[in-house]
Amino acid sequence: MNHRLVALVLATLSPLSVSLSGCIGRARINPKAIAQLRAGTRALAADRLDEAQARLTIALEYNPSFPEAYNGLGLIAYRRQQLVAAARFFRDAILRREDFAEAHNNLGVVLLAQHDLLAARASFRAALAVDPGYVNARYNLVLVDLRRGALALARRELLKVIALAPKMADAHAELGCLELVMSRRARAEAHLRRALALDARSVPALRCRARLAREGGDLPGAERGYRRALAIDPHDSGALYGLAVTLALANRSADAVAFVARVVRQRPRFAAAHFVLGYLLAKQHAPRVVAAEASLRRALQLTPRYPAAHLALADLLVARGQQTAATTHYRAFLTCVPAELAGERARVVAKLALAAR
Repeated sequence: MNHRLVALVLATLSPLSVSLSGCIGRARINPKAIAQLRAGTRALAADRLDEAQARLTIALEYNPSFPEAYNGLGLIAYRRQQLVAAARFFRDAILRREDFAEAHNNLGVVLLAQHDLLAARASFRAALAVDPGYVNARYNLVLVDLRRGALALARRELLKVIALAPKMADAHAELGCLELVMSRRARAEAHLRRALALDARSVPALRCRARLAREGGDLPGAERGYRRALAIDPHDSGALYGLAVTLALANRSADAVAFVARVVRQRPRFAAAHFVLGYLLAKQHAPRVVAAEASLRRALQLTPRYPAAHLALADLLVARGQQTAATTHYRAFLTCVPAELAGERARVVAKLALAAR
């Protein structure tokens, strides 16, 4: 499966949610705190982070229990890539207002950036428990489920996102990607066309159109598609991974290694990226066998039932003269041979028979 994660939707600072009477729930908010929050919001929107931080801190000096101010400070910390601090501020906001859906969503984004999928999912669910119509949180929940490989759950939630926001291009695009993974090509193409009609710069749509080209045998077209997506978002891990696979299929392994290595740095728990990196390193003209073995073992640590990784690691171990260790992985491969690797079964059986003599 080509795992995907597009840019998560962070809830922005929303001072208009503060009532004009200066009250949130039972807590009375000083009007000067609200004024500083609004000024901080404008500074944050203009990317003047130092000013925004100063104003939101002043808002807290007027009202130490002002949840929107904590949420804003969390957004600033996130922009600065200070994930631990961002999570602390979002939790402070939730502590002071349990039904603060935006803060639950934002905390989920941070947790996902920290690769804690289950905790991130719980945060997005908490946001939806407050507001089932909160499109950002529901879309982020979809992205978590896609990373978890929970395709049925992701598809169900994507249909809800589209019902709530029918003109959300990225939601149509992700549904198209999902239909492609589930081998529903006609449905995939329809959703991708819809996504690009809504937004010609939709990175998920461009990425999945590139995958369609690759699966149709058009490697140059696929490469152009992935590079176009990366020109819009250079950090899109799905496009980086897709481009790496495309380059590998085109026998450009050195270029492919550079791109998949970037994916591994971005998503250290992405088993498929570790597998591709290990496979490519093992197949280079001057094989980097130690690094290749480490990458393949990491892929198996993350996903123990990964037949392609078991096969690649076994072959690598044989090449290194470690026949006994290879046998374990050949046997693991035979317990779950996927259709696309069925042709390898006879070779593996023969190797095991030879080792048993």
